[in-house]
Amino acid sequence: MMLKDLPKGSKIYFVGIGGISMSSLAHILLERGYAVAGYDRQPSELTEMLKSLGAEVYYDTDASHLSGVSAAVFSAAFGEEHPEIINIRQTSIPLYSRAQLLGAIAKEFKCSIGVAGTHGKSSTTAMIYSMLCCGGDPTVLDGAVITKLGSQYKIGSGDNMVFESCEYKDSFLSFFPHIAVVLNVSLDHTDYFHSIEQMRDSFTQFMNNTGKDGYAVVNIDSEDAKSASNGYKGKLVTFSPSGNKQADCYLTHSEFYKGRATDFGVYCLGRQIDNLSLSVVGVHSVANSLAAIACGVICGLTDEQIRQGLASYSGISRRFEYKGTYKGADVYSDYAHHPDEIKTTLHTAKYLGGRVVTVFQPHTYSRLHDLFDGFCDSFGESDVTIFAETYSARETNVYGISPADMCPRVKNSVYLPTFEQIKQHLDNILQPGDTLIIMGAGNIDELSKIAIK
Repeated sequence: MMLKDLPKGSKIYFVGIGGISMSSLAHILLERGYAVAGYDRQPSELTEMLKSLGAEVYYDTDASHLSGVSAAVFSAAFGEEHPEIINIRQTSIPLYSRAQLLGAIAKEFKCSIGVAGTHGKSSTTAMIYSMLCCGGDPTVLDGAVITKLGSQYKIGSGDNMVFESCEYKDSFLSFFPHIAVVLNVSLDHTDYFHSIEQMRDSFTQFMNNTGKDGYAVVNIDSEDAKSASNGYKGKLVTFSPSGNKQADCYLTHSEFYKGRATDFGVYCLGRQIDNLSLSVVGVHSVANSLAAIACGVICGLTDEQIRQGLASYSGISRRFEYKGTYKGADVYSDYAHHPDEIKTTLHTAKYLGGRVVTVFQPHTYSRLHDLFDGFCDSFGESDVTIFAETYSARETNVYGISPADMCPRVKNSVYLPTFEQIKQHLDNILQPGDTLIIMGAGNIDELSKIAIK
């Protein structure tokens, strides 16, 4: 899709216009002088916002909605059998995916940054945005709510854009950023990626979408990310959270207090930048900051702008997000749903002292089945673990697998299929001073509502 082929004023139709990502893209097109219309199943704050900006929004399906439409965009939440898609297919209106439109918009910016990786995409996208704000007014599209924005996106007036680039079903191959960030690569989404080799090839293609004049910012501490970069044809900038001096950007020193990096330094592309600090917890946050710093240097930010950007970053929703207390325990909500992410989250929780009590909801049967050994090995720093029923998402349980299967291999663990059973169990076992982690990518966050601010 090429926006330059659509004159300003052209009408773009969105199937699923009320979704977070779709509504943000519709908002951008409205700001750029396009006419916008679309369909969604029901009204929402987002659809009302778009209507207030001049968009036409429909909640019923009818071919007449397509009158005057030059191009249509669909959300993955709507399949080929949906009446809106069928109506569009019966016309000559070109139909594009959400990813294709995002890729076309990114091309319009002087400098666009696509953040990819198996873990840490949302956090790093928000961190880069925080940094770029110190040097201008960037546009951001994230996969999670950015705390200081209270939103997943903001349309800026500047030349810079940063956006999360999801690898699932190779959707990020529709993106053509000026800077491609690869935080890490490990096997995930096993319903689509059948081998780590397939994933590496996809990440190589994503990086090469920058063209030879673009940049790839790659974590060489991740072996598969490093391997994926071997086929990159642009300007490679490497970073190393472990301090590997072979990298272009590496950690030189760090001090922590209660899990927060209060003072650390980074060597990056010929510059030593000291007196850096973060308000968010975790060694992984420092690792993410190296990618952000590399992007900041490439984009021409000063040392002071980089310091301010990192210091003002306040995190995103459901990434070790403090929710309050319950039965004297501090309650945190976290999106971790892959073994590597679980290990990182629980390691961070250990900094806080007291027992770590974990409630984990697996996300999809295929992931639980294909990464089963990794899941069983990832709860070593949890003192008490409660497994909820698997969040099926788009799948049926053709594997015959249950979270209960992990209990024999995870110390002090129990499987409780309902949220009510989990709450009752927490009432019985929680002690003052505990750290309660409610973890998973499904609807498990509903349990965090027990916390009292």
